[in-house]
Order: sequence, then C-alpha cells, then structure tokens
Amino acid sequence: MRFGAVLMIGLMLMGAGPAGAGAQGGAQGLGPALDLARTARFEVEGPNGPLAVVVSWPEGPPPAAGYGIIYAIDAGWTFGTLREAARLQGGAQAAGAVGPTVIVGIGWPGPDLIDLERRGPDLIDPAGAAATRDLIAQAILPRVEAVLPVDPAHRMLLGHSYGGAFALTAGFARPDLFSHVAAGSPSLWTDPSAFAALRPETGPRVFLGIGALERPEAAAVAGEAPERVARLAARDMAGRAEALARQLGVALHEFPGQGHGGSVAPFLAAALTFLWQGSW
Repeated sequence: MRFGAVLMIGLMLMGAGPAGAGAQGGAQGLGPALDLARTARFEVEGPNGPLAVVVSWPEGPPPAAGYGIIYAIDAGWTFGTLREAARLQGGAQAAGAVGPTVIVGIGWPGPDLIDLERRGPDLIDPAGAAATRDLIAQAILPRVEAVLPVDPAHRMLLGHSYGGAFALTAGFARPDLFSHVAAGSPSLWTDPSAFAALRPETGPRVFLGIGALERPEAAAVAGEAPERVARLAARDMAGRAEALARQLGVALHEFPGQGHGGSVAPFLAAALTFLWQGSW
C-alpha cells in the first residue's frame, strides 16, 4: 500500500480527514461511528490545559521483554498512520523486521486531536515544552505502562515539525526514559542554540528525516510558490537538519519528491523500522 494511502486511511480513522469531517457534519446515514479494536482514549490535565491521549496495542501477547512503544506527538497527524503501519509491518503476516508495538498518540481534546493555538506553547516554548515533557513522564507513560508491558530498550519519542523539535529536546533531557527519538522535519529554527547544545553521548538513538522538497532549490524546481521557497530558505530546514545530523553522528534521511507535509507518512513508517532495526 502506498504511504499516501496509508496516511489518508489513518486520518480518516481519526476523524481528521474528509470522511471524518463529513460524518461529523451530519452524514448519519452512513452508519454508526467507528470504534477501533484494541484502542483507548483518555485525557490528562496539564498546566496549559488537558492533553488527549490515544493508545493502540497489538493483538498478540507481548514478547518476553515487553512490547515496543512509540509516544507520538500531534496525535491527529501521526496516530492513525502509525497504528496501521505497526499492524502492517509488525503483524503476524509480516516478515518479522518490526516487533509488536504499542502506539501512544498525544494531542489535544477535540475530534481531530489537533489544536493549532496550543501547539507552539506546548511544544516549542521552553517552559511549555518542559511542562509537556514532565506530563508525559509523570502521568502518561506510567498510566500506559502500568497496563501494557513495555521493553524500555524499544521506547521511542516521535514528532514531526514542532513535534520533531519537541522530541529532540525532550528525548535528550530524559535519556533515561527514551531509548530512541525520531524527528521528522524538525523545526530547528525555533531555538538554534538549544539544538546546537545536543550531544550524542548524552542522548538516545536518533532518526532524522526531511522531505527532499524542503530544500529551497528543489522546491523551486518543483514549482512551489515563491513565498513557500522563501520561507524554506529563511528557516533553512534542510541545512539545519544536515548540521544536526553531523553533530550527532547520524544519517539524515531524505524522502524523495516530498515536502514538509508529504514526508509525514514515509517518515512514520521509517521511524517504526528504526525502532526495531536501528537503521532504515
């Protein structure tokens, strides 16, 4: 199945895509709302307001060491796709490269689990990001892992864009909690000095990814709007990601033909493989 199709299915399952929006708009004749098997939702109260948490767990029993687990920021954009990728890549019919994995999506209350007004304060503002990190460590992680047996050697914090920036800062602040960090198209321009201070010897294993069209010259050739190309150049998404990859001694993975949003689906699938294989 193509990554774009997986992304659309994931968004529809979360009620964030066109089908979900239509159903909420009054298309009751389609049938009752969809309940996903082995999936639960709860909320935790934080200093900036509540966070919504959605959890999906594998069908089979855990391995002796426990399930792998991914804590994914921006649940409305990541959870559905990761849930399906974990089932497709780690299910009974798969080749076995990916182990059974719990997916924990962390977002905000509401039908699509996204709150654009709170994303910045909760993910990239230093005080707000620290509070979100503490909420994950003190409330979300203990609640999930009190119920589902987890292997700490396969525990990932994942995010894209603002979420990617958050995953890096939080993961390096708490290497005792997270064995792996996956950052897709991280917004490194939001606090360059903080990311320049990250050191590989003090942090978890890191997966970095960007879309090839996040390079301004590639975006221009692909016909992106001039204002979009100018914004990419000003933020230097690709250049900063390359510098961070060199700093941490890791590879920077580029997804051909994809821009900032289009890189989400292949990034999520690659991060899942990285959690189990250490490479992609």
